[in-house]
Amino acid sequence: MSVNVPIKTVTPANASGTAVGAAIANLPAPTKSDWSKMDISAPDAGRVESGRMLKKRKGKADRIDLEWQMISRADTALVLQAFDPEYVLVEYLDAKAGQWVTKHFYTGDMKTVGWMPHLDKWETVSFAIIRATPDPR
Repeated sequence: MSVNVPIKTVTPANASGTAVGAAIANLPAPTKSDWSKMDISAPDAGRVESGRMLKKRKGKADRIDLEWQMISRADTALVLQAFDPEYVLVEYLDAKAGQWVTKHFYTGDMKTVGWMPHLDKWETVSFAIIRATPDPR
């Protein structure tokens, strides 16, 4: 079976990462899904006088930038409502792990651009999801 969707499910969650609602599994495939890893450093991390970097990593957090293009009004509502809770559990294809994982995220600012009434579609829907509970060092 071929899987072309990097997100399988989105489930509403609380701040602790516990599911508080039903999983949504029928999301349309995003046009773009860019994975990145962010390091979380200690407040006193930085370059010392010699120029050497003291990273002092405290944790690592995934970030996934998602975008849908030419998406119907109904699918736009489905996507925006799925990621609307303050926190969500997302089952996704983790680029670094090379497998499907479920992690605790929050959603960044959401944006829709270019309503096309003659097609009943939005040109673009985009936002980032960022790990709410980072991995330890």
